This record gives sequence, structure tokens and C-alpha cells, in this order.
Amino acid sequence: MTSPAGRMAAALGGAALSLGAVAVASRRVLGRQAAIARDRIGKPLGESALDADRLWRGSLAGEPVRLVMLGDSLAAGLGAARRKDTLGARLAKGLALRAHRPVRLRTGAVVGAESATLMAQIDALGDDARADVAVIVVGGNDVTHRVPAGQAARSLARAVARLRADGCAVVVGTCPDLGALRPVPEPLRSFASRASRSLAAAQESAARAAGARVVSLRRTVGPVFVDEPDRMFSLDRFHPSALGYRRTADALLPAVVAALAEVAADRMLAPASAVRLAGVMADPTPADWRRTDAYLSETLLERDDALERAVADQEAAGLPAIEVSRLSAKLLQLLIRIGRVERVLEIGTLGGFSAIAMARALPDGGRLVSIEAETLNAEIARRSIARAGLDDRVSVIVGRAADVLPTVDGPFDLIFIDADKESNTVYLDHAARLGRPGAIVVVDNVVRAGRVADPATEDEQVAGVRRGLEMLARDPRFDATALQTLDAKGWDGIALAVLAGSDEATARVVADPTPEDTDPGARASGH
Repeated sequence: MTSPAGRMAAALGGAALSLGAVAVASRRVLGRQAAIARDRIGKPLGESALDADRLWRGSLAGEPVRLVMLGDSLAAGLGAARRKDTLGARLAKGLALRAHRPVRLRTGAVVGAESATLMAQIDALGDDARADVAVIVVGGNDVTHRVPAGQAARSLARAVARLRADGCAVVVGTCPDLGALRPVPEPLRSFASRASRSLAAAQESAARAAGARVVSLRRTVGPVFVDEPDRMFSLDRFHPSALGYRRTADALLPAVVAALAEVAADRMLAPASAVRLAGVMADPTPADWRRTDAYLSETLLERDDALERAVADQEAAGLPAIEVSRLSAKLLQLLIRIGRVERVLEIGTLGGFSAIAMARALPDGGRLVSIEAETLNAEIARRSIARAGLDDRVSVIVGRAADVLPTVDGPFDLIFIDADKESNTVYLDHAARLGRPGAIVVVDNVVRAGRVADPATEDEQVAGVRRGLEMLARDPRFDATALQTLDAKGWDGIALAVLAGSDEATARVVADPTPEDTDPGARASGH
């Protein structure tokens, strides 16, 4: 059996070979590099991690917190020479000190696991899966085994949804950047880096939509692994050392503490929050949301091959599955028809799903301008839009929204904001300038699985959503509301606003002046 890094080298070499444009000489180079990586890494740590399952900080008072670790060898702690240095033990000790309660650790993670095995790991835990907090770290083996990013992300989302349905808070550490693995030579390492980053982006979107807190391991600890590989990696130069696990645990711990507080609050409020409809208690779970969404979609919507092919192309290219739901796309179409919209501005194109849906609803002569920061996303969107026969009414502009928006000419009748949430106030300010009086403004993803209600959030996306909502409330140019949604995309919501005319804005500004806007780094990318 080869080591995980060896499998990565072989698989990514195979992925490179599958590209028709790769010459025979390049194939030989990558094949040699795969063999070099296998020889360099070997498997000095074996295939089993230390058993760290026990009660940690048992001297503390109170009911033990139940912590579960799921995923692959990182979650299992392979590479740690002492059980107290595994990732699970590090998190258990840190959580105990923060919660002032002992922590009972249970590890379901399996060395070599892919995302598709997460449900089996949960099954294997039995009643222990009904924990207070579960931490999932997975993805490296999905990359090495060439599992499509969208497929792996969906497997992760299903596991998160199941845990959340049982009342367990979930924290996901996204796939680390495999480009940090120095034993893997170039250009093979670059293939690994791109694939792992693509997977991490898909994981982040899918896990958030399913109700998990997400920590990007590439951003939080990736740089130190790159700068100090001798200290951060263990003997095989693939898995973290004791210090590497400590740094990783430090990055994950704040989210784990916040998740525990969240689930504790949910359990305290549960008796008072149950809703009864027609005499039947309705306390919906993610499975209920998805089942209801499927029913409503099948009942109200017709099959749309262009939209389905757009999603398929997006998934094949490794783009995250964060397009609007089919029902939300229909809502956008109805708003266009109700408002007799002729010109639409979209901020954040992704793969073109929402652009196609909205363009379909425009009257003859209608136009849609969409802004996208990522060149790959824009290329995929343009192909899908052209295939749908809509390229005569849709223009996709590539560039940072902060740079592009000042060059765009209005007025627009509807502005759809569905890009990086950190920049929502920037986009709203441009929407107010570019929209005609009475124009409709739609802002997507404003609930973020309920985290928008957390004023102490450390998630910059959630903070950006909060700033945008506060701007809608105070800025006299807008008259707004927001709606929560429970659908196939999870628990989220949209904000709806109408742009005031000059007289209305003057009347409102007497009570509350327009807030100043600060975010020069706005960019339309992602949803």
C-alpha cells in the first residue's frame, strides 16, 4: 500500500496525463516525479494513528462536553508521537479550558478516508455521534484520488446536515493546500495546489450552507507550514508534527468554542421555540428543508435544460456549488416581470446560472450586465449563456467589482448582489447610484445559517452581511426588508430593497443620514 502522499503524486500525475494537450514528454516527466515523491516520502508513520479517545481534563467540574473527530489522517492525528499531541487531544484540552468542563473525545476519523466515507464514520460511532460538537477535517485523499470537488463537497454537506439534524454543532477545517508538500516536485506540486484550493472553496460553501462553521486551514495555518516545513511536518514530511497539530488546533479552537456555545443556546431555547402547525409539531431539520424544496420545485417549476447544463459545466470545472436555488432563480424571474424590468445588473456571475435565469425573463431588447472577478468563472458562464441563446442580451465583464462598477453606465431596473459578502456595503452604494428610482435591489445569502444574529462573529463574511443590512436600515436611499429561507441550499435568506426617489430620500435623511462606506477591496467573486 502506498502512502497518502505517494497516492497523491500518482493520482495527480494521472490527472495530468488525462489532459489531451499534455505531450508525451510531459507525461514522462510527471511520471518520474510521482515515483520520486513516493520514494522520498515512504510511510515511516505506518497507517494507524494513536488512540487519544478518553476524558480530557477530568478534574474539571460539570457534565463532560462530547467532542467527535471525523475525517482523514489529520483528524485522526497521524504523525503525532504522543496522544496528547493529536489534533483531537489538542482541541479537547483547549475546549475544556475554555468551557471549564471536562471533554470526552471520540475519534471516528480514519487514515486514508475520503469525504464519501464520512456517513459511514458517523454510523460506526453509534450513539457517540450524538455529540455536542463534531470537527471534520477531510479532503486530501479526495484530491489524490481525483474525486471531483463538487462531489466531495456534497458528501461533506450530507454529513454536516446529518450531524446538525441530531443537534450536534459542526466545525469543518477545509482541505489544506497540498502545494506545501516539498517532497512533491514541480510541476506536480502545482497540480496538487490548484486541486486542493478548488476543493477547499467547494467545501467552504457546501459546509456553510449545511449549517457548519468553517475554518480555512490554507489561510490560517498554510503559510506557517510553507515557511517552516522542518518544524511543522512530521517524519514523512506529509502529516503535521506535534507543533503542526498545535498550530492547527489553535486555528480551529475559536470556531469550536463558538459552536459549543451555539448548540448550548439552541438546546436552552428548544422547549420554547417548537412551532405547532395544524396540531402537528414542526421543528424542521435539513432533511425536511430539502424534501420540501424538492416538492415545491417539482410542483412549480418546469425542467430547464440550459440551467441544468450550466450547473453541470460549473461542477465539472470545480467551481463551488453556490449558485442560487431553482426556486430562488424563479423568484428573480418573477421580480423582473412584476417590476417590468428591462435592465439588470448582476454582481457575481459564478457559472452563469442566475444570469441565464434572469435573462430569460427579460423582454425583447432587455439587457443584463454581470460582473465576475474570476476569469475561469466568466469563461464558463459565457459558454453556458451562449449555449442558452442569450449572449445577445447578456454581457459578462471580468474584473474586480470595485474597479468595474465606476465604469458601468446605468440606470438599471434591478440589481442582484451575490458576490463576496465582505463588500456588500460597497455594492449597495454602487447599486444606489446605478439604479433608477424604484429599482429593485436583491442581496443574497444574508442569514448565513443564522450566524447573522451573532454580533460577536469573527467570520468576516457574516460581519459583511451585518454591515450591509445595517446600511439598508439606515441609508435613506433604500427601503428594505429581509426573508429567511430553508431550501436545498440550507438555512439562509435574501434582502429585498427598493431605491427611493430623490424626494423620498430627502425625507428619510432627516431622521437618519447615509452611513459612510469603507471597503476599497470589493471584488465580485463567489456567491
